[in-house]
Amino acid sequence: MNEKSRLSVRKYVVSSTVAATIVLSPMATQGVFAQANPDQIEESDAGASSEISFLHKGDQGESVEALQTELQSLGYYTYSLDGLYGPITEDAVEEFQADQGLKVDGLAGPNTMAALSSTEEPNEDDVAQETEEEPEEEVSASGQVDSESSEVADIAEDLIGVPYVWGGTTPDGFDSSGFIQYAYEQAGIDLSRTHRANWSNNGEFVDSPEVGDLVFFEGTYDVEGASHSGIYVGDNKVVHAGSDGIEYADLTNDYWQDHYLGTKSFE
Repeated sequence: MNEKSRLSVRKYVVSSTVAATIVLSPMATQGVFAQANPDQIEESDAGASSEISFLHKGDQGESVEALQTELQSLGYYTYSLDGLYGPITEDAVEEFQADQGLKVDGLAGPNTMAALSSTEEPNEDDVAQETEEEPEEEVSASGQVDSESSEVADIAEDLIGVPYVWGGTTPDGFDSSGFIQYAYEQAGIDLSRTHRANWSNNGEFVDSPEVGDLVFFEGTYDVEGASHSGIYVGDNKVVHAGSDGIEYADLTNDYWQDHYLGTKSFE
């Protein structure tokens, strides 16, 4: 065993469940088969068919949940098993690929799946070493160190594409305040069910938003006080529940400028 192997803190045995699920799941067949393209997917072995299966950002369903389960068992994925292939799942795949010496593209393709099914079982020394190691601080695209608040931003982006459902409070469908409450709850932060209550209660008012803060708007419909809110993710953008579902909104847009109420930070 070489030195790199001795120092590895993630050597596990995982089943081939994920690979089997990707091939057999009806959900996977709807969006995860594509013509091989070296710019988009992992390179396949020589002689492989140009038609290969893979999972990528934007996919959802049982296949993605199975992938998340395997990554979670390895310590790469630490969030809820929601079956949504968003930034959090993509980051976990990329971290696994980097550790395995694979092409880091965030795509769960044949090479990644093969590595998952052939990873070695950890021994007690490896587990102890991983427990003792200090966790590394992750830096977001905006240059800020990730914390609980920026974790909320990651969760929000992971939910992009979920449809709008009046009264919805789950990844099957959200209304505007149900989305906010769910995203913060996943990060261990309890918020009220309405925008107006969140504006009036708890949290701290801030002059300008940082990643993970809640940006409030008024007058988006006929109600007194805060009528809408979105989670700030950097670059003058929030993630919110619009009529088309969970999506980005550009704060430089005149509409949001005209209805801007203020920003709060929640611990």
